[in-house]
Amino acid sequence: MILRAGDLTIEPIVDVEGTFFPLSVVFPEVALAEWEAFRDRYPDTFAGSDMLYTRVNCFLLRGKGQTLLVDAGIGAGPVPLFGNERGRLLDELARRGLSAAEIDTVILTHLHPDHVGWATLDGRPTFPRARYIVSEVELEAFHRNDVRVAMETIAPGYLDACLAPLERAGVLDVVEPETELAPGLTIALAPGHTPGMLRIQLTSAEGAVWIVADTFTHPAQIDRPEWCSAFDMDREQAIATRRATTERAEREGIALLASHFLPVAGTLVREHGRLLWRSVTH
Repeated sequence: MILRAGDLTIEPIVDVEGTFFPLSVVFPEVALAEWEAFRDRYPDTFAGSDMLYTRVNCFLLRGKGQTLLVDAGIGAGPVPLFGNERGRLLDELARRGLSAAEIDTVILTHLHPDHVGWATLDGRPTFPRARYIVSEVELEAFHRNDVRVAMETIAPGYLDACLAPLERAGVLDVVEPETELAPGLTIALAPGHTPGMLRIQLTSAEGAVWIVADTFTHPAQIDRPEWCSAFDMDREQAIATRRATTERAEREGIALLASHFLPVAGTLVREHGRLLWRSVTH
């Protein structure tokens, strides 16, 4: 599905999808019975009674003489965290007529392993002409020893493989919040899931589209922002960011794209007392 925001097109690309994680692992404090209210609304996000069906989305932005990629998936693999699957981002770009050398900018919303996997390949930047962008807060956090130790338990060695080569090559830039990368394309901080996660905001006369990364791991969190994933690094801040995001998106009619939802945009609607994400294809 290709969206348009002014002169820019936005195309979600699924790097990998499948049944990788039990609900009880990703949302350890949410009882299995509490998910029942959301199974009919979001059937494509469940696999059986106790498993998530997970997608890892990247986003291709084109227009104004630029080609940008938001996030870099799981990488070439095989990736143990994702059942030894291999990411298909480069193949998907090729299907769209793009080589890695045609990407101008790679925006890393945050530095979790399923967002930086294709940042490098064989020890070098995968996208040889691109500047890579990350928030200063995020980069500082992921250089802290306690964060690096925690990440080693999730995906051993990935920071050395995916982040260090970008720094050595001098292609990793830090950006300030509210930076305008192009007319109608700005970035904002959306902290909580990680300390310096970025949100991509696209605005035009027709409305706004936000790429909210992992502000929401599952669309049920639109209605239940207090449900925290095991990967939320600052729970209270993550809850606050979810609430602020839903309040503004509902009020202003902003369409949301997320890293682990269906690869389509959705707007927020109220039905039977719940706040729900409804894809624009419905």
